[in-house]
Amino acid sequence: MKKHWAVVLPLLVVGCTPPEDKDGDGIVDGVRDPDSVSVVVPANPKGTVSGQVLNTRMVPIQDAAVKLTIGSATAEKPFEAKTDASGNFLITSVPAGAEVLVTISKEGHATLRASALVPSHAGNIPINNGNANIGAIALAETQGSVSFTLLTPSGNPARGAKAYLEATPAGTIAYNGGTASAVSSVVVAADANNLGVVTFSNVPAPAELARIGGVGDAAGGYRLWVDPVDTNGDGIIDAAGYAKKIDASTLMVSGGSQLLRLPAPRNDAGDGSQVSGFQLIATNVPSLNYVKLADVDPAKAQMELQKKPMRNLIKPGEPIYLGFSQPVARESLLAIVTDEHGRDKYDVGVTSSAAGDVYSLQPPFSIREGQEYNIILRATSAYDGTVHTWKGFFISGDPNTPRPLGIASAVFKDGVTGTVGTLDPGECIIFSFTQNVTSMPAAQLDVLVSTGEASPPSFKAIAAAPPNSNACFGETSTRFPIDTVNFNDATTRFYFSYSGPAINLAATPVKVKADFTKFQSTDLSQYFETAWGGPVSSTTIIESTLTKQP
Repeated sequence: MKKHWAVVLPLLVVGCTPPEDKDGDGIVDGVRDPDSVSVVVPANPKGTVSGQVLNTRMVPIQDAAVKLTIGSATAEKPFEAKTDASGNFLITSVPAGAEVLVTISKEGHATLRASALVPSHAGNIPINNGNANIGAIALAETQGSVSFTLLTPSGNPARGAKAYLEATPAGTIAYNGGTASAVSSVVVAADANNLGVVTFSNVPAPAELARIGGVGDAAGGYRLWVDPVDTNGDGIIDAAGYAKKIDASTLMVSGGSQLLRLPAPRNDAGDGSQVSGFQLIATNVPSLNYVKLADVDPAKAQMELQKKPMRNLIKPGEPIYLGFSQPVARESLLAIVTDEHGRDKYDVGVTSSAAGDVYSLQPPFSIREGQEYNIILRATSAYDGTVHTWKGFFISGDPNTPRPLGIASAVFKDGVTGTVGTLDPGECIIFSFTQNVTSMPAAQLDVLVSTGEASPPSFKAIAAAPPNSNACFGETSTRFPIDTVNFNDATTRFYFSYSGPAINLAATPVKVKADFTKFQSTDLSQYFETAWGGPVSSTTIIESTLTKQP
């Protein structure tokens, strides 16, 4: 057995060339007797990356540029090569275990980028250097063109439409059990001409993509995007955008061109589903979008929440917002705001967004908190001329600051019976609360008519939402066509027929008291409710002086 002695000399050798291992085999160059030295694994094992570049007809592509990206090592030493006459390439001295990005390009062809993993055992002795074989790479030629004729929903050319095209896959690879994966596409942009024709040049022809694509979702084709179009520059979208993949085989059959009718401008519902037709799809006044749930699901007939006053509270000074599924024709939106009874009209400011699909209405500052106001809308679709009318109501009030309930007025209809100036039996007493009150089904409110006596007579008052055909009112219609069917269970107005002794109001003041203490329902759902959604406390007694109706 040979013995090897290591002697450490405390000498500094100047001018000597340090040992080298140029071939990366782990042995110092020039050593002729390997069995007399220890074989060590190199500190930086190396590997290779190889492959073959072809066109879509499987013909080799010569002089294609192949470059590797391997972190910072790329800047220190570029890893690049050119393909030979057979389309083959080999890049050596690639760090083992590296994940490399391979970029393959050739003028007149699509660029392909592939990622691969160099085996981590590369360079180990006696195993040969590990190789990441990308495989056979097919690049599509970019010498073709495709065109589309874009029309608006009305059939006019979508002139000036900005369109983008992605041809994919513009390259593909085949590998034998390796780790390589690739992506390749060609993206171009173009504008439609006055005839609505948009042409994309320097892209793979349909035949190229059809050859290298797969089937189904992987089929070679073109992803086309078209921005929404305003053809006449009036700020209103004439056609919505377009986003769809068109298979290359489809274009081959149609001769490389297709006529596409862009969809109608529309917004989406909150769940992302498409909205058909011209609709009001978003507003902070839900009653405008009221849909009777009984028509949809009879079991939910009592859950028609859109008509609840508290859902329709609008802060004083806050606009009413309207979002339509399609742009509204300029100057076509008509908005009318009236009082609860549909008698008096209030001016309202109307502001439109640039696209014409969102509007804001500014109610006047003269409206009062807690009061109900009707709103009537009429609008014409800028797309197809469809005309719709919406009716609803809102309550002026801040949801965070509920107001106490009070009586705004109490009057009687004088002269119906008996003496003028005297409250006579059979005459109607009408009183209005300071805010909307929702009365539960069949609920009646106790009202006291007091002249100061200890036990004044009590009467049952009922809600009188307008119009009311009772003899006390004789209303058969309203001045404006407000919704008098769906929203008549909440009102400020109540009434009853007086049946007590005659009272001369000039001599004896009369108080009308709404006494909620006598309404003690054991069913907690059967309570009177304010505009802010709170039940009227069972301890509430509010009063007002009775006067003669003007």
